[in-house]
Amino acid sequence: MIKILIVDDQPHIRRLVRGLVEAEHDWVVCGEAANGQQATEQCALLAPDLIILDINMPVMNGFEAAKIIHMRSPEVLILILTTDSSVHFARAASKTGASGFLSKANSGEHLVEAIASLLNARSIFWQLEGAMLQRLCVAGLGERLRRCFG
Repeated sequence: MIKILIVDDQPHIRRLVRGLVEAEHDWVVCGEAANGQQATEQCALLAPDLIILDINMPVMNGFEAAKIIHMRSPEVLILILTTDSSVHFARAASKTGASGFLSKANSGEHLVEAIASLLNARSIFWQLEGAMLQRLCVAGLGERLRRCFG
């Protein structure tokens, strides 16, 4: 079973994400958190394989949480799921240790695909630009990702 932690300050977003995750065979939601501080605590307690993490949250934002989680548990995959789909945010996410970035505007359509890509040892950074979904970077972890986002 793949254990997934969902972190978002909006309960309805957590419910939607939970529904998509739990519809997949071999994936289970091991916990939820409403801010970055709770995310770091839940990660230490639950040892998830993957964290779906919002950026704009109270107490501690997703970027700070991702840095701490990546430092403490570098094996944990982090998928940033946010309303801001700018290239600037995607680059910032890649520098935190996050493995992927996906706009909430496309999460219903692409969340399962993004999670599957991450679980198959790939990084995925997506951006919504106008009405077109543009794949910014799908590359192996490590040096190729750093070259994509410098």
